[in-house]
Amino acid sequence: MMTLIDWLLDNIFVVFILGAFISWIGKRIKTVEETVERTQQQEQKTTVVVTEVEPKVTTRPVKKVQEQMTVSQPAEEQHKKTKQLPTHPLVQGVIFSEVLGPPRAKRPYGRK
Repeated sequence: MMTLIDWLLDNIFVVFILGAFISWIGKRIKTVEETVERTQQQEQKTTVVVTEVEPKVTTRPVKKVQEQMTVSQPAEEQHKKTKQLPTHPLVQGVIFSEVLGPPRAKRPYGRK
């Protein structure tokens, strides 16, 4: 018994290698078991039979009604105004500096 302990202490590198190998085998077995469980679950999911019912095609004449939508002038002008940028150059400068400048992540807040 003492000789075994002496041998293990003298060859500690071999003990670490054996421990790593045993650990690797344990992890490998665990991953294989997990993949087997996944495939079994997928097989159970695929065994469900899906039946599709084709809809009946009816041939009835359908009257087409054409409707014209008229948009009032104030609504069109208001819609156009919302798409335009502000006309003040200072406001435009701030907007374009945010849009064209570096991303916010590159400019973090300073710590106080």
